[in-house]
Amino acid sequence: MTRRAAITAVGVMLLLALLTPAAVSPAQAHASLTRSDPADGAVLAAVPRQMVLTFNEAVSPLVLRLIDPLGNTKVLDPPADRAERLVVTLPELGKGTHLLSWRVVSLDGHPVGGSLMFSVGAPSTGMARPESTANRAVAATLWAAKLVVYLGLFVGIGGAFFATWIATPARPAGGAIATTIIAGLVALVFTVGLQGADGLEMPLAGLARKITWETGLETAYGPTAIVAAFALFAGLFALEARSQVLSLVALLGVGIALALSGHASAAAPQWLTRPAVFGHAIGVAFWIGSLPPLAVLLRRRDADAPRALATFSRWIPWPLLLLVVSGAALAVIQIERPDALVSTLYGQILVAKLAAVAALLALAAWNRFRLTPRAMQADAGVAPRSLSRSICAETIIVVAILALVSSWRFSPPPRALAAAQSEPALLHLHTLEALADITIAPGRAGPVSVTITVLTGNFGSLDAKEIVLTLENRGAGIEPITRAAIKRADGRWGVDALLLPVPGRWNLQLAILISDFDKAMLDGVVDIK
Repeated sequence: MTRRAAITAVGVMLLLALLTPAAVSPAQAHASLTRSDPADGAVLAAVPRQMVLTFNEAVSPLVLRLIDPLGNTKVLDPPADRAERLVVTLPELGKGTHLLSWRVVSLDGHPVGGSLMFSVGAPSTGMARPESTANRAVAATLWAAKLVVYLGLFVGIGGAFFATWIATPARPAGGAIATTIIAGLVALVFTVGLQGADGLEMPLAGLARKITWETGLETAYGPTAIVAAFALFAGLFALEARSQVLSLVALLGVGIALALSGHASAAAPQWLTRPAVFGHAIGVAFWIGSLPPLAVLLRRRDADAPRALATFSRWIPWPLLLLVVSGAALAVIQIERPDALVSTLYGQILVAKLAAVAALLALAAWNRFRLTPRAMQADAGVAPRSLSRSICAETIIVVAILALVSSWRFSPPPRALAAAQSEPALLHLHTLEALADITIAPGRAGPVSVTITVLTGNFGSLDAKEIVLTLENRGAGIEPITRAAIKRADGRWGVDALLLPVPGRWNLQLAILISDFDKAMLDGVVDIK
């Protein structure tokens, strides 16, 4: 390979990596519903013709199900376009409580779902929100497939890079590396279908349906899968052709693929997170991909082993530095606050991963400064075999780390959870006499501020004389909390410094004094996180 070819390959791949953030819109990972019309829990006098769902980022709708008061389910046609505001056309509705169950895919490629209740005329009795239909078999299979994909990307492609750049002309574990890459390719295909099955809440049998695969490709994971496939093929051909250019393209392709979707890459600021994911992935692939073939060279006492070991020892500090710096930046962004390390599943997985990485770094340091000098001595006895066994131990730890990383697919980061909790709770109440749009910010237990906009029942201007807000949660043993709203300069009414001590479903009532002789009473239910 000429120097010009190497520079060209690196330049092209780095340009693609830098363009990646611009090609994908900013995301908050995961998406969260910020508003609905009708609002959750609303009691409507008239039958709505449509329902509007507003999210904090653009989403792709997957499944919309409407459940009527008798328990009958109708699957609605979802809007075709990705958008922050989804307008859902409703069929003819009868009186009583209806439930809309929705499931969408956020920009980080992960499905998010929820349900909204609204009533026409009066609420029905005995209507309950459906339990999650998430399929554990699909989730477990998706986790296992992701682990195999990671092994193909990191161990397989990293091994191909080691074989063509460091170990050449030796061919250490070429068959095993190729097998790992092929296994990654096969698993990668299945992850697309499993992603679709997970998004559509289908069982494993849903893989036989075309819509499952189409859905998987249409999610944010689709571009990741396509780029990862190209990278894996490039790694496979690099092994066969002993091509340094192809192995370099494959290595950089790993970084681009993982920067296209996922929790970390979708976080803000993306000018930092996407390059950090790109660099982290490359550092990981170089490091752990070098371990198995290096262990093989040492175990069989190959004549090229000392030279390959010396080259690897000389190069490895730079990928490790890139890995540590990028990993630390991503961890700080995702965790946000120290207590999330123990209070969230994502944080607990990160702690376990960091413990494994610390053990791996300690073992690597022992190998680098203790065993490597001994193994490179001409009269070394058992030192090469000792180093080989130590590297095998490193490889086992690496597999454990990748298994932990695969689990992040099912655990939103604390940053996303905090963003969801900071969203306001919204409620729309509508009677013949008056309507009210109520915003409780933030929509979680603790001190909140309530903003109320009132209109007449036919959407005309309403100059209310007085508004009294009442909130109660009898299930938690909290009697009514009553506050008089204050009219603000912008014409809206508000209640500040209101304390909602516990999360749950709160009954809300507005008493609107329209005139000295007319009063409108509006009732609803609001969920407080």
